Amino acid sequence: MRLSHLVFVFLLWISPMVWGEESFRAEPVSLPGGSLLVAPHADSVVVVSRVWLITKGERVEGTLNGTPISWLPRFGNGTNVATLGLEIGKQKLVLGNDTVEFVLGRNDQDHSGPKEWQVYRLHNMKPGPNPCMECHVCEKSNDGISVGALNPPDKACFRCHEMKDITRQHANTKLEKNWLETCRDCHFLHASPNKYLLRKPRESYLK
Repeated sequence: MRLSHLVFVFLLWISPMVWGEESFRAEPVSLPGGSLLVAPHADSVVVVSRVWLITKGERVEGTLNGTPISWLPRFGNGTNVATLGLEIGKQKLVLGNDTVEFVLGRNDQDHSGPKEWQVYRLHNMKPGPNPCMECHVCEKSNDGISVGALNPPDKACFRCHEMKDITRQHANTKLEKNWLETCRDCHFLHASPNKYLLRKPRESYLK
């Protein structure tokens, strides 16, 4: 990854999350002008051919594999979104003066990325003009759609995940009393190297 003077941040200066032997940089990357690259992650492997490019802050023009990025005009107020159509192999994303590299593989095992690059599983979203609204508070103005804080689980997670399935999937899991109110204690929102977007390997949560 070639990023000049960049650090991983999440609105505040914090270090990467480390869980046991797992180290996962879940925070956005700081770009020139104060923008934050939310996704995709650099030095990673993805296995879906359609990826949402998301930045927060001042819009930074750029290219993907030499082709100019076409930002969706309906977003604004510091939220910048584009859809990336990928082909198998290495991807070179240039935003301003910075380069982010990642790989599209056929599956977890069949990809051309270096061995140390983690496979990031991305949060599948329903097709639509604004997939962000499935989880985030969104506001619309003359400047476009702005994406804000995360909605509570009953207005985010449970809009897609049915309670009967959630209860069954968590039957053999160590859970806190208020676990249905704190999904992000165990799950990442946008991506994770672990199945089910877990913060730690699934075995860590089992009874």
